[in-house]
Amino acid sequence: MKKTQKRELRKYIKGCIAESLPAELERRSAPLMERVEQLESYAEASTVALYWSLAGEVCTHDLVRRAVLSKRVVLPVVTGEVMHFAEVAPDLSNLSQGAFGVMEPREGRVCDPSEIDFMLVPGMAFDRSGGRLGHGKGYYDRYFELYKGVTAGVCFDFQMVDEVPCEPFDRHVDMVICE
Repeated sequence: MKKTQKRELRKYIKGCIAESLPAELERRSAPLMERVEQLESYAEASTVALYWSLAGEVCTHDLVRRAVLSKRVVLPVVTGEVMHFAEVAPDLSNLSQGAFGVMEPREGRVCDPSEIDFMLVPGMAFDRSGGRLGHGKGYYDRYFELYKGVTAGVCFDFQMVDEVPCEPFDRHVDMVICE
């Protein structure tokens, strides 16, 4: 039952994204990224785990560009069924397209989960209690078994739902930043 609910919710969110203009989503992303930067847990963090957004996601590109100027930034790298985080070069020169078309750091130092102070987490949908619906591969849920620091989801208003259908292996984020 939960798998069906998740599939239907993903389909609904994908429809909302398809109806949105990319430039409009990028414009709507800027205030969300400013709110992330204003979080005490982000401001005090030395090492931040961010993600390089794909089309239709809250755009994180400018946040990454600003963060590398003052923080150690790590981005996810997917190899098979495993995700780890690797360091981004200050000039972003070590980013290249990896799994699922996502920009990943190549030849960046792998970061131990204990070194990460703050993690920004992508998702298809979130709820107010931190429930998160990802893309269905479970990479972040598995990584949360290793990472015990602060997690924050970020989303557009159409991605905030009353309740995300969660299974026992699904992990919540500590906070959600929404429009």
